[in-house]
Amino acid sequence: MQVNFRHLRAFVTIARLGSFVEASKVLHVTQAALSNSMRELEAIVDLRLLDRTTRKVSLSAAGAQYIPYAEKVLLALQDAERCTNDLRNHRAGVVSIATSRLVGWSLMAPVFAQFHRLHPDIRVMPVDTLIQNIRSTVEKGEADMAISTFTDTIDQGHIEATPLFRSRVHAVCHPDHPLATRRSVTWAELEQQPLIFVGSYPLLRLRLELGTPFEPANVYEVGDMTAALGMVAAGIGLSICPGLVRSATGVHQLRMLECEAPRIVRQYNLFTNRSRTALPAADVLKDFLIDYFARTGDLCVEDPSLGMVA
Repeated sequence: MQVNFRHLRAFVTIARLGSFVEASKVLHVTQAALSNSMRELEAIVDLRLLDRTTRKVSLSAAGAQYIPYAEKVLLALQDAERCTNDLRNHRAGVVSIATSRLVGWSLMAPVFAQFHRLHPDIRVMPVDTLIQNIRSTVEKGEADMAISTFTDTIDQGHIEATPLFRSRVHAVCHPDHPLATRRSVTWAELEQQPLIFVGSYPLLRLRLELGTPFEPANVYEVGDMTAALGMVAAGIGLSICPGLVRSATGVHQLRMLECEAPRIVRQYNLFTNRSRTALPAADVLKDFLIDYFARTGDLCVEDPSLGMVA
C-alpha cells in the first residue's frame, strides 16, 4: 500500500486539532475510520507520527518533521483541484496563438490587452513564427490557434478556418520618395522600383495573386518587417505590406500607397485543430476574437472608420 490523500488528510487534520474526536467531526468520518487511516499511514512509513495520551494527541519528533511535507502535498492537490475547476469553468488557462510578427505587433497587441481586461486569469501566449510556418504550429500542436492568410488548410478535415478580418495590400515608401504624394500606385509602376520583402515567400505569393509575371527591378530580402521598414526609412526601396502595418510606419513617418491594377485584399483566418481537444479557455479566446473582428464587416481592418489600426 502507498500513502494516499486519505492518509495525509487524516494525519494533518488530527495534528492541527490535537484530537481524533474533533478531526472526525471536521472530516465527517467516524473515529474508527480515522484511527484506521492513521494506523495504515504509520505502518506504511514505519514511523510513529502521533503521540497519543488519554488527554491529547500531539506530533512525535518524526511527525513534526513529516508534517510540512504532508501539508505541501495537500496544498498541491488543492491547487490542482482549483486549477481543473477554473479550466473547466473557462476562468483560467494559458492559450497559445501563432501569428506573424507583423500581425502581432501592428494589430493584435491592443486586442490581447482588451481580452486580458475581460479575462485576467486567462493568459494569452503569442507564438512568434515565420509566415510560412504559422500553419504547422497548429497542425503539430505547438499552438492552440493561429492567425494567417493561408487558405489551403481548409481542405484538411482536422483544420478549421474561421474568417476574422481582411487587409488590403499596400506599398510603403520613404516620405521623400517621388511616389509619396500619391494615394495609390500600380503594380506596373512598382515593378520599376527596388522592393523589400521579408524572406522569399511573399514575392512568390504576390506573383500567384497577380496572375501575371512580376519582376521588380531589384529585390531585397530581410529577416523581419522591422528590418524591411528600416530599409524603407533609409531610402533603399519600397516594401509591400498589408494595410494593418500602418501603425508601425509612423515611427519613421513612412507613406502607405494603395496598390492598384489589380487591387489585392487578403483574408486573415483563425485556424484551430479539430483533432486536438482544446482548453475551455481557448474557446473563450476564439469567441472573443470572432466577436471583436465581426464589426469590420466588408471593410478592411485598417479602414480609419474602424479605429483598429492607428
